[in-house]
Amino acid sequence: MRNKIAGIIVGLTLLMTANRSMAGVITLYDGSSGVTPDQYNSPELNNSPALTFGSPNGGTQSASGGITNLNTTFNNGIYAGYSNYNVANPPTSPSSVITPTTLVNPLFPALDRNAGYNLSFRVRINSQANDGTNGNYRAGFSVIVLGSDKQGIEIGFRNDDIFSQASSSFNSIGEQVTGVSSLLSNLTTYNLNVSGNSYTLSSGATNLFSGLLRDYTTASGFGSDVYRTSNFVFLGDNTTSARANIDLQSVGLITNTAAVPYEFSPTTGILALVVVGAVNHCSKKKNS
Repeated sequence: MRNKIAGIIVGLTLLMTANRSMAGVITLYDGSSGVTPDQYNSPELNNSPALTFGSPNGGTQSASGGITNLNTTFNNGIYAGYSNYNVANPPTSPSSVITPTTLVNPLFPALDRNAGYNLSFRVRINSQANDGTNGNYRAGFSVIVLGSDKQGIEIGFRNDDIFSQASSSFNSIGEQVTGVSSLLSNLTTYNLNVSGNSYTLSSGATNLFSGLLRDYTTASGFGSDVYRTSNFVFLGDNTTSARANIDLQSVGLITNTAAVPYEFSPTTGILALVVVGAVNHCSKKKNS
């Protein structure tokens, strides 16, 4: 009987003191390395790069002072950015079809929305213009995450607002926050958290906006194949209707964020001690 009680106590204590260290934490880019994201060796992924850089028409990247500068401001037709996928027959013009093929790093984890995952990135928007065709619904810097079932979200960052793409037609804005130029013009860490059917974009303790995940798989156009790709991540300029100059300092990924909903606190520790004490008291009383 005492062995059974001890087992219950141990199980209860482990449950109450469990924390999110059980989640998978992966550094996709750390600017302090002095290299660009495509050259950064992720320590959790066999010390090999997890991201590749692509720009067929003049986008530039350069690492200096702990950040990578990505610049597509020369004209709207330029697009460039970082993805965890290689592409078939790298495009040679803005109208070329972009088709993801294989993961840059075969150890890159599955993005299971039911298990939960979080993409964090620290970025500054130095300048941004969205004055091209459909520019009202475009951004010079965007972040895309698509899970293992291709459900996901695309977030656009401009000079004064951040917004989600409402649908695969990309002609309307979904969730949006405005008046955030102070965030955008400074190096700011954003957390894009995906759990179940929804996502949340936050900065520190501030929830910027949240909403339902989207299905963009019916998208059409030169870059539409990316929206039919599982476990896909992109950060950069993916449109010919906008342009930007941004500084990227870090990118991180946490998987399995929904696995352990409990965190250790002094209260749980004290409760465990109370349980142990009560059991000991009962045992002594029974034996007396």
